[in-house]
Amino acid sequence: MKTGVQFGAGNIGRGFIGHLLWESGDTTVFVEVFQELVDSLRQRGSYPLRLLAKDGNASEVSIDRIRVLSTTQTEEIARAIAASSVAFTAVGVKNLSHVAPFLAEGIRLMAKERRVDCFNVFLCENMMDAPQKLREAVLDMLERKEHSFLEEKVGFVGTVVARMVPVMGERFGIEDPLCVVAESYHRLPCDAEAIRGPVPHIAGLLPVKNFPAEVDKKLFIHNLGHAVLAYLGYLKGHEFIHQAAGDEEIRKRLEGALEETQRAIVHKYPELSENDLAAFSNDLIERFANPAMMDTVQRVGRDPLRKLSPQDRLVGAVRLCLSQDVFPSNILFSVGAALLYDWAEDPEAARLQKMLQDSGPEGVLESVCGLKEEDESIRTVVDAYYDLQEIARKQK
Repeated sequence: MKTGVQFGAGNIGRGFIGHLLWESGDTTVFVEVFQELVDSLRQRGSYPLRLLAKDGNASEVSIDRIRVLSTTQTEEIARAIAASSVAFTAVGVKNLSHVAPFLAEGIRLMAKERRVDCFNVFLCENMMDAPQKLREAVLDMLERKEHSFLEEKVGFVGTVVARMVPVMGERFGIEDPLCVVAESYHRLPCDAEAIRGPVPHIAGLLPVKNFPAEVDKKLFIHNLGHAVLAYLGYLKGHEFIHQAAGDEEIRKRLEGALEETQRAIVHKYPELSENDLAAFSNDLIERFANPAMMDTVQRVGRDPLRKLSPQDRLVGAVRLCLSQDVFPSNILFSVGAALLYDWAEDPEAARLQKMLQDSGPEGVLESVCGLKEEDESIRTVVDAYYDLQEIARKQK
C-alpha cells in the first residue's frame, strides 16, 4: 500500500489532502506539532469528514488508514518520507522553514539507499514562490554529494487549494473535536512542469501547464470574490458569506468585480477561454451561496492589511486590471469597503483603523496598498470609502 506524508493535520490537511489520499487508497502519515491533536488522532485511528455539496446536501466519510507522528519524532518522520512517493505541506508559509529539516533528512535517506523512483512535495500554501523557497532551504541542509539526487529525483510543486474548509463551531451541531467540515470541491491543480517523474495517481490532482494562469484565477477570481462578499457583507450586517451572496446589491458588485478580472485574465492569457472563465466564476458564485457552509464574514475578512497589500487579492486585482486596460470600478469599490473592516476581535483590523485615523484613506492607500495619490483609481476608492462609511453608521 502506498503512503503519502502530510505536514499539518489542520483543516486543509485533514479536510482536503487526507481525503484525497484516502480516496486514492493510500495511507496518510500526518506530521503534526500539537501533541493533543497527535494523541487524539492516534487513539481514534480515524476521523470523520463531513462533505457539503453546493446544492446543500451533506455526506460523511470516515478517514482511516492514517498514521500520526509528532514533530518530535524526527527519525520516524525521515523514514516515513523515505518510504513515500509524495509529501504535502499545509502549515502556513511562515512555518515552512520548520518542514525543511524533516524533508532534508528523508531525502538524505533516499539518496543513501540509491532510490530510483521520484519523490514530489506538493505545497498547499498561499504563496507563488513557496516551492522555490522550500527547495532552497532543503538544498542548504544537504551535503553537496546529495544535491544531484535532489535535482534529479525530487520535485517541489506548487498547488492551488480551492476547497473551502470553514472553521468549526457550534453552528454545525458537531461535538466531535476531530470532525472536519468541508465543501466537496474535488480539484487540486498543480504545476505540471515542476513534477519529477510520472504524475502521482492521487484523486483530484490536476497537473496544469500554465500554472501562473491557475494562480491568477485562484487569487483574482476565487479569493477576490470571497473578499468582496466578506467586506461588503460585514458592512451590511451579514453574519455568513452565503447571506452576502444572496444580497442583491452585493451580488451585483460581486458579479461586476469578477467580470472585470475575467476580462483582464483573458487579455493576459489569450490562450484561455472566456466561456471557461465565465463558467468557473458562475460555479464559484454557487459555491459561495451554499447555506450549508455557514462560513462567517469575519473568518474570510480577517487580516485586512495583508489582503489590501499590493500583490494580494484586492489591490493585486486592481493592478492586473489596469495593466490590461480594464478599469476595475467594482473592485475599487470593494477596496473602499475593506478599509472600513473594523471587527473588534481582529488586531489587524484595529491597526488598520488606527492608520486611517492618523493618515486618512489616502495615506493608507499609499502606505498599505501602494497606490499613489495621483493614480486615477485613488479617487474611486476614497469616494466609495466615504459613501460606505455612511452606510456602516446606519447599520450600527
